[in-house]
Amino acid sequence: MLDAITSMLRESIEFANPEYLAIVPIAGLLMVFGLLIFALRLQLRPPRTEGSKYPFFGHIKFWFLAVVALMLVSVAAARPFWVYGGSTFKRGDVDVVVAIDASASMWVKDLGPSRLELAVREALSLYTQDILTPGDRTAIYVWGTTTLRRAHMSSNAERFIEEVGRIAPPPTLTGDAFPWDSDVATALEAIYLSLDNQDRFESGDDDWLPEERSDRLVLLFTDGDFLIDAEQTSRMDIALGEFRRRGLITYPVAIGTRTGLNVDTVLLDYVRGVDYDETLEMDLQGQRTQLGLDGIAMVEQRTNGRSVVVDSTQASSANFLRNVVDSHRSISFQLIPSDDQQEIWQWVVMLAILVFVLAVVVY
Repeated sequence: MLDAITSMLRESIEFANPEYLAIVPIAGLLMVFGLLIFALRLQLRPPRTEGSKYPFFGHIKFWFLAVVALMLVSVAAARPFWVYGGSTFKRGDVDVVVAIDASASMWVKDLGPSRLELAVREALSLYTQDILTPGDRTAIYVWGTTTLRRAHMSSNAERFIEEVGRIAPPPTLTGDAFPWDSDVATALEAIYLSLDNQDRFESGDDDWLPEERSDRLVLLFTDGDFLIDAEQTSRMDIALGEFRRRGLITYPVAIGTRTGLNVDTVLLDYVRGVDYDETLEMDLQGQRTQLGLDGIAMVEQRTNGRSVVVDSTQASSANFLRNVVDSHRSISFQLIPSDDQQEIWQWVVMLAILVFVLAVVVY
């Protein structure tokens, strides 16, 4: 209890001229010297006789009171002031997994800019809108036919912004199978397995086992245009079961329009015969992509999450992201000093004067 009070006073009282506090130890030595003299006088005092008066302190009490007055004057000269403290709530840090669908359907420009450009914009809003704070950590995964981890879980905001800013369609489409499927099951599997590997490494325990956490969440930026057949459904059930075991709630950010657009429109940004061949053009002919809300609903419902739809360039998921991120922050109660100050050196001077007057009176 005493330690808590001392700590609170140390954090609440500051000094404008602390160099004057150097006098306090000198006054302390004078007090010790007076106590030694007082103890010596007690030892040398003659035996009490009838009618004699032996005051316990005698005139040495002036010494003690004068030294106390000196201490108070030195404290007053240091200009102490009181910093008002306020009780407030402090939010804990969070781990945010950002998984961005970079398959070819995300290159479609049914919203003006491509869906992928909007996904990058919304992911970057975690920092541009101050949703994340310095203690928070992020990890980045990009998925299509396979899943790539672009950044492990880290509090390095600059790296997050740099890596997310690099996410874009490839310069050419020749010999690249990555964008031509949207394997969400593989993405979910890669996320929890990768997190497990990092957690195991950070724990340093060979017998580490995953445990449920409330300070970690997954943000899934996608158009929901992925095939969910029986095999995919089975794998997703297993992966999402592992998510629930770890307390990983998934929050999809659905990007696109319900009317959609033909997939082959993505070829307009490339040169036929140079960046792609006619075979690819024939394969994409007739394929149409649109917002797949059924797949998105499946993902969010099985981890007790919720989703938001970005179906125009004016729409933003920033408020949604802020709410879901803050819902995973722990809350603690603590005393935070504010900028309000009150000088108290005048009161110390008055106390020093009173002590000195008392010393004179009782001398």
